[in-house]
Amino acid sequence: MTDDSDESHIIRTILRSARGPVRDPRAPGHDGVVVDPARGREVVAIDTLVQGVHFDARLDAADVGWKSVAVNVSDVGAMGARPTWALLSLALPAPLDRPWVDGFAEGLHAALDHWGVRLVGGDTVRSPGPIVVTLSIAGDAHGQVPGRGGARPGDALWVTGRLGRASAGFAGIAALDWLRRPEPPVSFGAALGEAGIPHAMMDLSDGLRTDLARLCATSGVGAVVDPLALPIAEALVGRPDAIDHAVAFGDDYELLFATDAAPARVTALAAEHGTSVAPIGTIAAGSDVVLTGRAWPPERFVHFGSAE
Repeated sequence: MTDDSDESHIIRTILRSARGPVRDPRAPGHDGVVVDPARGREVVAIDTLVQGVHFDARLDAADVGWKSVAVNVSDVGAMGARPTWALLSLALPAPLDRPWVDGFAEGLHAALDHWGVRLVGGDTVRSPGPIVVTLSIAGDAHGQVPGRGGARPGDALWVTGRLGRASAGFAGIAALDWLRRPEPPVSFGAALGEAGIPHAMMDLSDGLRTDLARLCATSGVGAVVDPLALPIAEALVGRPDAIDHAVAFGDDYELLFATDAAPARVTALAAEHGTSVAPIGTIAAGSDVVLTGRAWPPERFVHFGSAE
């Protein structure tokens, strides 16, 4: 089971010479960064959406505005923080499509209001090609700031929500709702951090297959996942390719976390935040990341190169 090798190469190469307060073991290459652990608990995350790579005509302008916020607050919540403010960079082709800008702003501000985020500034430039949207969002952590590096053998692995909803929409099996306007469980992520429950946590942006491998590699552990325990999107239940969609596509923006907390404590906290959770396996010693009874399916999306 391998990561997107080109993306990993870029991250490793750029971070080789990283210096300063962001040089925190929970930060570079993770969901977000604790800007200065000595001074406070502010987390900052950044994500980019590129037309033709991360969205196409299936998403209207308002959907792109919403999703640009959703993917960022998902990262902030996965660091156990509550989102506060945002910076926007927007690259648009000429001539300017004013109706697109109007729609984008509508979706953007609907999402900012939904998660209680203030847009405090940004930049706009002309693009010679596709639309490029980059959003940075900060958040405040009031408890533990879990990264990807603390999982321990014996921990239970949990996920929120249902996996494969975006993939099912992309493939035409289900409606496009989750692909267009995901609803990451941000408040639950923050509550988990405040309760000190996760030893490691991240959001599922690139699919369980890829993201679990990242968490395990950072923690220096392996994992065993029971495919029968996966909470699969309703539209995929009973399909022979259900597991493929559930673990190998991404865009779920659910939480993946490892903990030794009592299951009743986890499920009760999830219920308080209107979120469903499911234990899907166990953290193990070693480095093997196993899907019991079968091989992991090939990735359905990679940032560089091609996927099935």
